[in-house]
Amino acid sequence: MTYDILDKINSPGDVKSIGEKQIPTLCEEIRSFLIENVEKQGGHLASNLGVCELTVALHRVFDSPKDHIIFDVGHQSYVHKLLTGRRESFDTLRESGGLSGFTSMKESVHDAFGAGHSSTSLSAALGYAEADKISGSDAYSVAVIGDGAYTGGMIHEALNNCKSELRLVIILNENGMSISLNKGSFAAYISKVRASRRYRGWKRGTKSVLKKLPLVGKPLEKFFSFLKNTVKKIFFSPNYFEDIGLYYIGPVDGNDYQAVENALRKARSIGKSVVVHVKTQKGKGYIPAERSPDDFHSLNRNLVRSDSFHSFFAKKLTELASSDDKIVAVTAAMGIGTGLEEFGKIFKDRYFDVGIAEGHALTFSAGLAASGYKPFVAIYSTFLQRGYDSIIHDICLQNLPVKLVVDRASLAVSDGPTHHGIFDVAFLSHIPNLSVFAPITYGSLSAAVDEALVFDSPIAIRYPNKSESESVVKSFYSDGDFKSFGIRFDFSEGDYPDYLFITYGSVVESVLLASDILKAQNNNSGVILLEKLKPYSVSAEKILTYVRSAKRVLFVEEGIENGGAGMLLREALIKLSCELDGKYFIKAIDDNFASPDKKCDVYSYLGFSPEALAEKILN
Repeated sequence: MTYDILDKINSPGDVKSIGEKQIPTLCEEIRSFLIENVEKQGGHLASNLGVCELTVALHRVFDSPKDHIIFDVGHQSYVHKLLTGRRESFDTLRESGGLSGFTSMKESVHDAFGAGHSSTSLSAALGYAEADKISGSDAYSVAVIGDGAYTGGMIHEALNNCKSELRLVIILNENGMSISLNKGSFAAYISKVRASRRYRGWKRGTKSVLKKLPLVGKPLEKFFSFLKNTVKKIFFSPNYFEDIGLYYIGPVDGNDYQAVENALRKARSIGKSVVVHVKTQKGKGYIPAERSPDDFHSLNRNLVRSDSFHSFFAKKLTELASSDDKIVAVTAAMGIGTGLEEFGKIFKDRYFDVGIAEGHALTFSAGLAASGYKPFVAIYSTFLQRGYDSIIHDICLQNLPVKLVVDRASLAVSDGPTHHGIFDVAFLSHIPNLSVFAPITYGSLSAAVDEALVFDSPIAIRYPNKSESESVVKSFYSDGDFKSFGIRFDFSEGDYPDYLFITYGSVVESVLLASDILKAQNNNSGVILLEKLKPYSVSAEKILTYVRSAKRVLFVEEGIENGGAGMLLREALIKLSCELDGKYFIKAIDDNFASPDKKCDVYSYLGFSPEALAEKILN
């Protein structure tokens, strides 16, 4: 499809050059382009449809890349990408080595700061603004922040450090969404923030008149300053942003182009820190997305799966909770993604979506556990990193039986390095008192949850963002005995393979195929599946005889190698006097973020294809 205006825009300068009468048409073309391409490629649709007018106005009022435009999370930056020369790359959106689904500094000079996680933008923008002040630059820093991000504490830490004299513009984009509907007191507060025009007009007029009065003008101005606070309460609720010293403009209809541009020009003219509060409609211009913005938050170009590990977990927990009133579920703005939203509909008093606040979610769960409850706190692997100190200090140091449910614990092929779940095993395995399970079938996940219920210490249960593999079930659970999960073998008792693969997690499918390649070449090959990783000493004892008898051992890990399970298991085997020199090798993710520079399959890029694994163990 061709677009009369959009096809001619390759830079912010082109956006500035078009006439105002063409802007509504441009926004219509942008929406059509996004619907066509995002539905084909997958990605974040609804949020981008809502910010068309806002993003066009940003590039007409500010001068990127001199002015630093930073999008919180970055998922709502597709319009920004279109207007900054990346339109022709949209057919690679969210593909390995293609156009990122978030902002990326290595992708474009117009992406002032990389993103993928929430609530970081204002701190980064503040850093830019302070740097510009020190260097004497007149550049502006602009942070575009959805209201959901304000449920994250980092935003408020940054607000606490904002100085009024900085060239800083904070866009509060209120659309009432942050994947799941916003939760918490501040989310409710934002919807009430209103700056009355009557009050502002009264304040400006009164101050102007008082200053002109001889002798009594100054004392009266002080009196009216006191009176102002009382009048303010009559006209509107107290404004959080003004109370901390920031100039506030809004709320503005974020889908009214002229209103948005006027507000941004006013913000720029003030020359100091300003909050511009815009209200946008998520899914604007596309009826299905307007009606169901959650369903169109992030589209998957693959067929929708009717089952997955997270949906199975949620159903399992809901069943258990019906007969155990001590079970509670906690998540951090991911009720839909973790499957727990349905739990919340049934057990409203035992379901807590705390917003984008992973640290709070974890320590809150510690408090629940200390009170005798059984908290299951479900957080994506990539977001669990944000609560690391809470895991150590508040859960494990006090040995509280919190059940960490680590979702999306695998490579995130479409979302890329900001969302890969590849660090959790390494950073969790070093924490005392914490056990780490990695069930990779629904049956073993069910058994892991049952076991976690009676654990009197912390436990982490990790699983990938996918469905159960029939080949994995057939290879390791042909007997149907899921309750004995922990260490399983795809070979018979008494067999001792010459070429031994050890693995865990979703990469086991590729490992099984690699083993088949060896068998087809008349090699004696076998696979050991670890579903209970830590304590590693226990795992080492159970596989010791197989490792000793093998000619070669390859530990395959879809996670970071340094400090990972492969290294820790090797240490545990050495402590058992197992000679490993020249026979024990690790294939994991080396010291990188698993981010290919060219378009390719990320698993092949990392050497996880069956052929590469077979070659690795043989040579």
